[in-house]
Amino acid sequence: MEPQKAPPLPKPSSTVMVIRPLADATPGGFAAHSGFELFMVRRHSKSRFMPDRYVFPGGRLEEADSGPQALALLRGFEPTREAPLFRDMPYKGAWQAEVPLTRPQQAGLYTAAFRELFEESGVLLAVDKAGNPPDLTADQGLAERLAQYRLEMQADQLNFFEMLKREKLWLDYPNLVYFSHWITPVSEPYRFDARFFLAGVPLDQAAESDHLETSDGLWLTPQTALARYNAGDFNIAYPTLLHLEWLAKQPSVEAALDAARRKTVVAAMPDQLPDDENGPVFQLPPDVINNW
Repeated sequence: MEPQKAPPLPKPSSTVMVIRPLADATPGGFAAHSGFELFMVRRHSKSRFMPDRYVFPGGRLEEADSGPQALALLRGFEPTREAPLFRDMPYKGAWQAEVPLTRPQQAGLYTAAFRELFEESGVLLAVDKAGNPPDLTADQGLAERLAQYRLEMQADQLNFFEMLKREKLWLDYPNLVYFSHWITPVSEPYRFDARFFLAGVPLDQAAESDHLETSDGLWLTPQTALARYNAGDFNIAYPTLLHLEWLAKQPSVEAALDAARRKTVVAAMPDQLPDDENGPVFQLPPDVINNW
């Protein structure tokens, strides 16, 4: 009998749930009870990982994400401060399965989140020196340059962080709220140690699939996504389902962001149950299901 292969190590990665209000009470702000929608992308049918499924924009940590050039662009980040960057409860859940990271690598998961969000959706969570986000509606020249930069990045002709330096922009670190920590089960051939983040954007925020790693992108409410999933019309993975269920309980962008800042985070790794007619079935352990 051949010796059993060790499961592949999970790759550190970042995922961003970006939400915008359905109605805006103040310019650039969020209405108190407006409801909101989020942007999701559909992975290409030929993708090795979760093909043809709707996911939140994201991807793996790259070496450049943790470099000094990248971390210097995190506005509001204090590199010498020793406070933890992630508020996971110690020794809870699947903490033993997570990939050990240096502090620069932990910060790099934030820059990776910004980078992947821009690459996969075109949403740039950045500010100028004064802390103001760029007005792409008023500055059509910048909007056109960003669209061109995105194409150049897809062709490996431009570095995301060089783009920011060129435009004198910084990543809006305080606007990216750490939300959850999920680790792919050992039974899966492609595994990720994923940090989920939540970010709010204005009503007029545009987004579009990259049509490269993803084949489609759309804004929809979490309630609509869940209704389509229950009708068999929206292919999503188990972690995505639980995140949508959480979001569906929030009345507004501000309420969701506030709840996200206060929520418990426990490293979550689902158990794989026997397959049903639709394929693999996953479920969180009882001690994690209500506090991930």
